[in-house]
Formats: sequence, structure tokens, C-alpha cells
Amino acid sequence: MTLISAFHKRKIITWQFLPKNVMVNYANYLEFLENRLHPEVRKARIHRPLILHDNATPHKQPAVKDFFNQHRWRVLRHPPYSPDLSPPDIDGFVKIKQPHKGKRYQNENELIRAYEETINKINLENSFKGIYMLPCRWESVNQTGGEYIK
Repeated sequence: MTLISAFHKRKIITWQFLPKNVMVNYANYLEFLENRLHPEVRKARIHRPLILHDNATPHKQPAVKDFFNQHRWRVLRHPPYSPDLSPPDIDGFVKIKQPHKGKRYQNENELIRAYEETINKINLENSFKGIYMLPCRWESVNQTGGEYIK
């Protein structure tokens, strides 16, 4: 299963599991933005979100760019091949996946419930810190000319 998620400060503000064997494409990414993220952004009163995502094909599609322009969301340029800048990659996905390592689930619903419990725990503990690490990491990448940092 594939997880699409959005992070804000120390929380995962929304997420969506795609059905088995469904990959992220611009249509389901745009649906996530419109039906999941946009309502959460409004609810949290985030006036002008700053979006950072990698250079995956769904993120670069004209319809997705139009969505950001229409809602006046700013998109931070993400240097190619820089997963070390992505807050979810820094510690978000590790925190989501780690408790489930080596476990087997009876079915998709059990797996989804287990992951949702983990996400809720991360949010309750405010333990996501990738966003706060971004400014220093961004500066390091710029100083090294885009080289990978640890």
C-alpha cells in the first residue's frame, strides 16, 4: 500500500492510503490536495502554506501547479536528488514505519488501523521534527552546491 501524507510543524495533518497496487499519479495526488489537505489547511488556519515536495512527476503536473496557484500556496524549490531535504524522509516515514518492522497483518484493514494508530501517537506526542530541521539542512545543501548531506 502507498501512503500519501502532509506534515505541518510537529504533526502529520492528513494522510491517505491508496489501494493495493495503485501508485501515486497526478490525479490521485490532486484529489489528495483538494479533498484531504485543503480542508485541513483551512481548519488549521494556515494562511499561506509553504509546500515542499520532491520532483516526482505527479508534483510537477500543470493541474497540480494550477491548484497551488489558485489557492496561493507557495512551493519551495526542491533541488533534484535531495531526499535529505524532505522532512518526511528525515524522520517522518521512519517514525511511521519503525513500529511495524517485521510484523505481519491479517489484511489491509488491520494494516491501515495499525498505521493510523502510529500516526495518531506521533501526533499526540508531537514527535515529528523534520520541519524544524529543514532550515539548517536547506542551508547545508545550498552551501555544498546540492551535494547529499547526512
